[in-house]
Amino acid sequence: MLLDNLRLSLLELVTHKLRAFLTVLGITIGIAAVVLLLSLGQGVQDYITGQFESLGTNTIRISAIPGSTGRMESLTMELADTLRETDRLPLIDLVMPQVSGNFWAAYADNEFSVSVEGVTTDYPEIEGRTADRGRFFTQAEVDSSAQVAVIGLTTAENLFETADPLGKAIRIRSVVFTVIGVLNESGTSDDLVIIPITAFKARLNNSRTTTGEWVVNTILARAADVNQVEAAIDQLEQVLREERGIGTGDTDNFRTFTASTIVESLTSTIQMITLFLGIVAGISLVVGGINVMNIMLVTITERTREIGLRKATGAQNGDIVTLFLIQAVVMTLIGGAVGVLIAVSGATLVTTLVEDFTVVVRLSSVLLAVGISAIIGIFFGVYPASRAARLNPIDALRYE
Repeated sequence: MLLDNLRLSLLELVTHKLRAFLTVLGITIGIAAVVLLLSLGQGVQDYITGQFESLGTNTIRISAIPGSTGRMESLTMELADTLRETDRLPLIDLVMPQVSGNFWAAYADNEFSVSVEGVTTDYPEIEGRTADRGRFFTQAEVDSSAQVAVIGLTTAENLFETADPLGKAIRIRSVVFTVIGVLNESGTSDDLVIIPITAFKARLNNSRTTTGEWVVNTILARAADVNQVEAAIDQLEQVLREERGIGTGDTDNFRTFTASTIVESLTSTIQMITLFLGIVAGISLVVGGINVMNIMLVTITERTREIGLRKATGAQNGDIVTLFLIQAVVMTLIGGAVGVLIAVSGATLVTTLVEDFTVVVRLSSVLLAVGISAIIGIFFGVYPASRAARLNPIDALRYE
């Protein structure tokens, strides 16, 4: 019985090709939009997660924020030294102060705005970066405020194009720095220049507090154990509150965060945006479902005599309902299948055109599409099928 109904449904679609195509089109567009948007959202989420996790999931970043008084109290080199030397942070094995700013870097006729960071020799270890070419600066060069620089891959390409940057002199705010290394590619932080923190303070920006302490933008601390990052953060925050004189009940005038914190925040935002776009795309599915109902009503009108004949020869109301429900579901499933194929093609196209970005249509999205298609077929097919089942066989046989 089920196979017979399925065969009749397919025959009906083949008989009215154009009508079936227009009916299925609305479902196809809706399913393709929903699946592709969900896949794009997941792709963006995976990409961002990968990029930020490359910063190190056990690297804790400390920045200054306004406290209870509303005043911003800057982080200082002296604070970083205290955190590095104290025995109150057994879960922290590295501490590094960092200063940064955007400056114009120039070589020959090329000039670009880049992020310049002043760091210590702990930078490669705490940030997980290495020099693909050349070397990183030494402690002796930090102590002497040497005007040496390690540049990112993007900066190297912008300033030197195809030339070898090693040993070349670049100008940053009219100060000459010799390039001694090129960092490995990270995907997120390649347009930058790394110099000794002492050289940054001596040559580019010597900001100090009112008490004469060197101001730093960020302090980076590395948890010794990746499985105890949260405990290390708690320990670090306690010491920071003590060192910065924050009383019980007062709000912190600093903020600690890790790559995982950023990823969680961005993931939540991306999921909300993806859900919203999915809902908007889903509206077309409702329109497609209404079109299915409309076509089913037309089909029932055309097949009124057939319905009467079926009922006169013993068909029950449930048989009639099943017949037309199957036809509605078949139409929506075909639309859903074509929509999934379009979504897969779109995902493949985006992956091909956008470098380092992968969009994959997951099995869960395909199953969701199939489920939605079936539900739409059932939901919007119930009323026409029920109406067909309620027809009086005598009136149906007399229908012209």
